[in-house]
Order: sequence, then C-alpha cells, then structure tokens
Amino acid sequence: HNKHRNILTVACLIVPSYPAVFNFKLYTFQYQMKRTMLPFVLLCLPCCTSIQPVQETETREVRSLNGLWSFVRDTHNGIDIGLNQEWFNKDLSRFEASSSTNATVMPIPSAYNDLGDDSLRDHVGWVWYQKKETISSRHNDQRIFLRIDSANYYSIVYVNSIEVGRHVGGHIPFELEVTKQIQFGTENRFTVALNNTISWQTVPNADFNYMVQKDNISGVDRYPPGFFNMKGNFDFFHYAGILRPVRLLFRPNLYIEDFLINAQANGSLSYSFGLMGNSGYESIHVDVSDENGDSIYSNDKLTGTGKIEDAKLWWPRGLGDPNLYTFTARVYGNGGSIIDEFRTTFGFRSVTCDEEKIYWNGKPFYCQGFGMHEEADIRGRAFDPVLMTKDLNLLEWTNANCYRTSHYPYAEERIYEGDRRGIAVIIETPAVGLKSFSDANAQVHAKMAEEMILRDRNHPSIFMWSMTNEPQTYRPETRKYFEQVVERARSLNVQGIPVTAVYGPSQSYNDYTADLFDVICVNRYYGWYIDIGRLEQIEHSLYNDFITWKQRFGKAMLITEYGAESIPGLHKDPSFVFTEEYQTDLYHRTWAALDRLREEKVITGEMVWVFADFMTAMDQTRVVGNHKGIFTRQRDPKKAAFEIRDRYAKSFQQ
Repeated sequence: HNKHRNILTVACLIVPSYPAVFNFKLYTFQYQMKRTMLPFVLLCLPCCTSIQPVQETETREVRSLNGLWSFVRDTHNGIDIGLNQEWFNKDLSRFEASSSTNATVMPIPSAYNDLGDDSLRDHVGWVWYQKKETISSRHNDQRIFLRIDSANYYSIVYVNSIEVGRHVGGHIPFELEVTKQIQFGTENRFTVALNNTISWQTVPNADFNYMVQKDNISGVDRYPPGFFNMKGNFDFFHYAGILRPVRLLFRPNLYIEDFLINAQANGSLSYSFGLMGNSGYESIHVDVSDENGDSIYSNDKLTGTGKIEDAKLWWPRGLGDPNLYTFTARVYGNGGSIIDEFRTTFGFRSVTCDEEKIYWNGKPFYCQGFGMHEEADIRGRAFDPVLMTKDLNLLEWTNANCYRTSHYPYAEERIYEGDRRGIAVIIETPAVGLKSFSDANAQVHAKMAEEMILRDRNHPSIFMWSMTNEPQTYRPETRKYFEQVVERARSLNVQGIPVTAVYGPSQSYNDYTADLFDVICVNRYYGWYIDIGRLEQIEHSLYNDFITWKQRFGKAMLITEYGAESIPGLHKDPSFVFTEEYQTDLYHRTWAALDRLREEKVITGEMVWVFADFMTAMDQTRVVGNHKGIFTRQRDPKKAAFEIRDRYAKSFQQ
C-alpha cells in the first residue's frame, strides 16, 4: 500500500493544478481543454483510504464535527478568488459579510441552497467551509482520519492550512489521514473548498454554456458579458454543500481495513481483511455470532472460509425474516492486549437471475417498490435520521419490499436500516442522464462505481448494482464506455449480485448496451410524456414496448419508473392531467399491462415514480418541483398512496 501511495503522489506532482482547471473565464477553446483534463487530474490525486463503516469500539473513537461551520461563498462562476488568495490560510470566521462573499455560518449536514436568498440558491462555483476543533494530546499515539460522508461535487480539504486531499463526486464518503497535520492540545482548523460546477466532463453530465445572442442589425448582445447557463441532464435540483456528517476517526497505529464478507444461501462463508500500519501483532481472532450472541464460527487468519450448517437466511419483506449475523475481527498484541477491533452485521443470502426472474435464496422475487429521492424541504439532500425513519416507515406502510437509490448512492445509515427491516435495495451510481461518453468520463464513472460497491458490498439488502439511469445508449460510442464501467463493477462484485442499467430515451431496437447487463430496467411514461391524456393507449403501448425488449435481449426485466404528476387537492371528474384522479387512473391502466407482463414472465418487478414529491430546477413544466409522488414533499399521502398500498398488499399476500 505504501508503495502504491508513493507512485500516486509522483503522478500528482506532474499534472496541472486544480485552480487552472476551474478557471471558467478562459476563452472557450481553452476552457474545453482545461475541463477535458479535469478527470485525469482527479484520478491522479491520492488521498482516499478504504471506506468502512464508522464505529466506536474498545480501540476506536469517533468525534462528530457536525454543527455550524464558518461559511464563505466565492464569486458566482468566478476566477477562483479563494484559492488565489489562499483562504485556506485564513480564519474564515473573521470574514465580514458582504453581497459578494455572503460570509456567515452553515450547518453540517445540509445543502446550502435553501438557506439563503436566490443568489445562494443558484450559486455556481466555490464555497468554503471551516471549523476549529481542539484535539487532546491523549490521541497522540493514534492515527487520525477526517471522514466526509458527502460533499457535492468537488472537494479540496485542508487541515491547519495544509492540503490533505481532494475528492470528486457528491454521494460517497471519503477519508483522509490527517495524523501528521493535527496539533495536539491546541486549536486545529479544518477547511473544505467545495465546487458544485458540473459539465459534459463530469458525472453526472450538465450543459454548461456561455450565452451569446447578438442582434444581426445592431450587434447588441441579448446577454451581458459572462452570462452562462448550467443545466443538469436530470430532473431534480442540484443540491450542493456538505450533505452528510463530518467526523474525526481515531484508530490505533495498526488497524483493520478493507474487509469483505461473502455469505451465500447454502451457508458458505468466506471473508478477508487487511491490516494497515507498521507495528507488529501477536495474533488475530475472527468470530461470527448469531442474534443471541452465540458463536457459530471462528478463525485466526486474515482470510478464511467455512460452512455454516442451518444458517438462518436473510430474506426481503414478504419472503421471510431479515436474519443478521455479527462479524467481529480482533488483532492482539503482546500479553493478549487488543490492538484493534472491528465488527459489522451481515446476512446469508444469494441473489441470482435468469432470462425471466430474479431469485432470492432460490425463490422467485418480485420487486414492488419505488424510485425515491433523499431530500426534503429546507435541508435539501442533507442526511436527516428523522426523515429517513419517516420514509422507511411509510415505505413499509405501502407494503413495498424494495426501492432504488435514484439517482445516486444514499446515506449508509439508510442501507443499514434496509438490512435490519428487510427492505431490498437497488443502489445506483450518480451517472444519471449521460450524453457524454469520453474515455475520461468512463474512468470517473468506473471509479464512482468502485467506491459505491466497496462501501456497500457487505450489505445483504443490496440486490442489484445500477450503473446508470437513462443514458443515451442509442449512440454507438456508449458500447465501449459501458464495457469499461461494467468490467470494473464485475471485478469487485464477488458476491455475484446482478448488475443492471436503467433505460429511458433508448428503445429496444436502437440500444447498444443492454446485453452487457444481467437485468434490464426500463422507465416508461405512457399517458404522461408519451401520449399525455390518452389513457386508453397505455396498456397496448407499454405491453408491446416491453415485449420488444424481451424478444431482442432475453433478459429479466423491471419497470423502474412510471407515473404522472398530481397537485394535492386538485380534482376533476372525468380525470384531467395534474389531478389526483388522473394519477390513479394512469396507474390502473399501467397495471393492466404490468399484470399481463408478470403473468407471461416478462417482468420481475415494478417501481412507481416517485415515492414523494421533490424539488427541481425552475422550468415551465415544473410548478415548484416534480409532483409525481404518491406522498407530498412533506410526506402527506395523496389518493394514489392508498391505491398503491392496496395493490402491493394483494401481491404481498401472494
């Protein structure tokens, strides 16, 4: 590991600095060159250690850095003033508030967009966070890591004015070792520079354009100099900021990392983990215990295999109980003292598929659930355990058994709750609405898939890895692009979980990629985006659409999105678009097709879009957000929620 890290450091030294990359005031040709180089720069930067769950044990401590941080906003799409003036060397709490910087405080976790005026809501570019923390000298014999669970989109992190690392992507945690930068017994300054700019050279993509529209006669430009438009290729608000918890992790000098558990439905068990550090150890002990704390397996090696007789399997809701076991690893020093201890829960389960169905522990599994968003009023996309609990309670109320983390990986706390409750999860990379398929983007995308799988591969509730949502796969270059992404995902997918993609704009006859995946997921909006108002066409159109995908590719299939918007309290008889009646009428027409497709073994699951209303960018077609939810954004049920609950209850009983 040390040799690998040194090589990466050398690579870091020979590439351009990040401020040059984000100088958006360059001429267009220079801008494109610099931005094209961005993924290469990001991939060459070192910094991240393996991600494992946050926990306190006899040998590990955790300190939350959540709360109010000093917050300074750089100029809108500016020329990197904060970086050029080295704000990382300064005390941000002493900055004076002004219209240009908006110096204030900002809670973590939160999205900053809904906590100020429209200039903060629509800000594009750098923002700066800073917090001071005193670290006791009792930690001077430990290794110290700064963990940020989510910072959207690009982060540069400093400790006491020293850059300690960078990270690209907004929805996966990253850890940076800061042991050498910490000053014990005194105040330490943690600073994060964060940029939310996205373009064709990021994942997800966005159209980033400087706007010029000159009058042919007068030559007067409709737009002022520097006017630009950044529009994400996705239908949800681009919330930015430090969205999930920030913590300091204190670990021993020799600690356990990079653990992998593979527990299958036949009782087979294999595990592996590594040790990071230079100090020696005397012995290792691994123990697996059941729900009563009784040991059912033990070993004394870094890797091991075994067979558990009569293992209680992990089942999703409706098929059985979500039985969990506890894996504990300890490293001992001289005299039997514990150097490090790590534990996590896992379950015995196997997820397979054939050309017709998904099988959970050998039994057919029909997924009935939702696409969702991890967001709500004021907090935006920030993690909130209250909101998480409400959402999962409502999901159980509807009799659903699954959901998809559309369109990015959700907080790990939510995945753990899925493990505990028996809620099956399709977890998805942030690659939504892709239409730029460069090799550089493929590398960034593959890295995001890698981070996602490494974080979540030990969770029994995960039953599919979704690589993307609604990419433009009718373009020939997507074949090579997704070959790279899928290859990376499969190389890490030792449990054999199906790999999928969610299709939208592509059709069965023009797609170049669907054969690369184990399961095909399709989003279709007959009666809404297609033939709006023509409810009588839905069953025929949807049925034949899915039949053509099945005939060409012969894969198990799910419908992962269908639906219509409804404004709460808006009613009309006969039903009319945007009324609650139209939404439910569209559901019933869609279900007629889905019932036929299920009976004929064409589909193995259905997901409504969407669980709850959510915020979007301003648009003529969006009245303060997207209203396709069966719940409002405040989680109040619409008429459709009761219809869905009845449908899923009948399927549950079957």
